[in-house]
Amino acid sequence: MKRLGEVLHIVDSLLIARADKTLDQSALREGSSVFTRKMEKIGKVKELFGPVKAPYVSIKISKETKTSELTDLKHERVYLQ
Repeated sequence: MKRLGEVLHIVDSLLIARADKTLDQSALREGSSVFTRKMEKIGKVKELFGPVKAPYVSIKISKETKTSELTDLKHERVYLQ
């Protein structure tokens, strides 16, 4: 698993995360699955945006992810497989 970054905001059906500085941006693709550290799938990468040196990632939340789980994700690290 590769560390994607830290969740900063929860907006409707999206999570906004700051990409980790060690993340190889060439490995990041739209539609890549995103997981918690417990290996629970929470969604897919929708878009990479912001400054090149410190980008942000929007993550489309999957329908299976419960709303109660989302509030626990704020300030947590998420991962790519």
